[in-house]
Amino acid sequence: MIKTLARRVGVFSLMLLVSACGVFGGDDGYFRNRGGDYQKADKIAPIKVPEGMSDQRLGKLYPIPPLIETDFEQTTSYDNDVPRPEPLATNLMQENIKIQRLGEERWMLMNVSPGEVWPRVRSFLNENNVDVASADISRGLIDSHWLQFKTDLSTIDRYRVQIDQGVQPETSEIHILHQSVAGDKPPESAEWPQASTSKERESWLLDEMAAALAADATLGGTSLLAQAIGGEAKSGLVVEASEPVMKLRLNEARAKATLFHAMKENGFAIYDSAAGQDVYYLHFESPEAEDEGWFSGWFSGDEKIVHESPYTVEQLLTQVPSGDAFVTAPLSAPEKESQFPDAPGYLLFVKGGSGDYTIHLRDAYGKRLEPRLARQLLTVLRTNLI
Repeated sequence: MIKTLARRVGVFSLMLLVSACGVFGGDDGYFRNRGGDYQKADKIAPIKVPEGMSDQRLGKLYPIPPLIETDFEQTTSYDNDVPRPEPLATNLMQENIKIQRLGEERWMLMNVSPGEVWPRVRSFLNENNVDVASADISRGLIDSHWLQFKTDLSTIDRYRVQIDQGVQPETSEIHILHQSVAGDKPPESAEWPQASTSKERESWLLDEMAAALAADATLGGTSLLAQAIGGEAKSGLVVEASEPVMKLRLNEARAKATLFHAMKENGFAIYDSAAGQDVYYLHFESPEAEDEGWFSGWFSGDEKIVHESPYTVEQLLTQVPSGDAFVTAPLSAPEKESQFPDAPGYLLFVKGGSGDYTIHLRDAYGKRLEPRLARQLLTVLRTNLI
């Protein structure tokens, strides 16, 4: 009896082991076998020693690619720490679809890449009998054929769908342009207008598409041809003249609106501003500071977080270097400042023009921040963009 029971337990254990291998191993398991991944790796030529010399003792060595100066992760002579990777979009684990509005402009925001959005938009148009006249993957453009609303036979209409990269990493924007022409026959040639002929019909398609994409359960499909949709990202963190800065590729109205929103979120607040000069005086307090626990207050000494500044932005601007001196400004050293001592906070400078803005974040005197701190603060600011 005992032997029979032992055999049954042994068989049952073996069955569990075999089934567990199926669950955790294999291509469909939790842990994929990566033993053959090396076969897919790219090959590069090994280093060659000068002619006449032997490489037997060296073996095969491979070159290390040089750093690109415009890369945001570039290190400098005074900043040798490897920066943390940039965060992905907020709520990346669940798909968010939002309708954003700025003035008369409305667009859809999705926190998935344009490569995932493209095939789903094409599928939506196909399922709703909106015939596609042309599609330009490189520009993210989909133009419909002329169609006619059953409720209005006096006009013919067409739509242009624009899929762009969003201001956040791995996000997408969908813009709709509507055109209406009187009559029941398509014109021989018609240029697209700068703005929709009917905001109502533009909003109708945008809302219908948002509802359909939000209800779409077929997630995860990606068009390899659409990976480069929309060109450059609308925002990015780069290094210029050894200083981390943020780039904004937005029109003037949206750039200033989204920056103003970002400067009031996630620990940032505005002390003062010289809006006519595109300079903002900011306070920053890490939201994590509130979660350090009640013991933290016992050891903070006399240090207090300042929520208002004794100085105005106009006063501080008298100490800010200008022209070439601004670009080559020294690193922050508040203890050496004789004018307006102990000024808290940071100055944010918006430079450039529509479609190409550069954002500098400096100390209260306009001096450059230590690169690691500048990266951290600009990353938070970028996360706040909408």
